[in-house]
Amino acid sequence: MIFDIYFKRPVVWDYLISLIISGSLVYYFIKDKIYIPKDSDSYSLTGDISNVAFTLAGFILTILTVLITFKDSTGERNDNVFARFFNSSYYQPTVNHLKNCIKSIIVVAMFGFFFKMFVIEQYRNYLFFYNVFALIITFLSIWRCIIILSKILVLQNPANDNQDN
Repeated sequence: MIFDIYFKRPVVWDYLISLIISGSLVYYFIKDKIYIPKDSDSYSLTGDISNVAFTLAGFILTILTVLITFKDSTGERNDNVFARFFNSSYYQPTVNHLKNCIKSIIVVAMFGFFFKMFVIEQYRNYLFFYNVFALIITFLSIWRCIIILSKILVLQNPANDNQDN
């Protein structure tokens, strides 16, 4: 399945997909097939994307913190759903995927702020290509987190508990 291939190296795939799409846009821009937004719009959007990326990284960090905290406290109560997840082979890869999402989104945000501070005015129109790259990385990271969380929610379905009995 395509998810199996993707989840073996999700960060590599995210950056590869982003580079291909951004590179294609650069190619079409050079060939005058597309036009890019005004400098001021791209410049403003870079800051907005960075702010959103930091916020999303905070949400993912919260999810990761909750997972780790629940793992530490599951020994105190008999909770089959969480115990099953925390003791499964899926727990560590889940934590690693969430950590990688946070890292990717933080990198996008940091570069965005760096570019916004230091790119001179004559090159600001090229921020459009970074913005596309950053949006794709952010989207794919959040998409990956949603997939992971939906898989965890499947474990919480009461129908899954009945299958064990």
